[in-house]
Amino acid sequence: MSEGLHTFYGKSHILHGVSLEAAEGQVTAVLGRNGAGKTTTLRSLMGLTPPRNGRITMFGTETTGWPPFWVAALGAGFFQI
Repeated sequence: MSEGLHTFYGKSHILHGVSLEAAEGQVTAVLGRNGAGKTTTLRSLMGLTPPRNGRITMFGTETTGWPPFWVAALGAGFFQI
């Protein structure tokens, strides 16, 4: 789950208050047009592009600010097609 994510690439504000909830044990797809922020959202959730503001919770544990390898060790992951 994410609440109010704001993520930047340099000075470019990419995610503006994104909130997302996905059920544990379920497959969730993120769809949208090019440039909508799909990849940035997933990178923020995994800790690859940390958000400046907002909160991330996975499997009942707050993971905001964790390095990617700790998030992956929880069992979280994603793939792109």
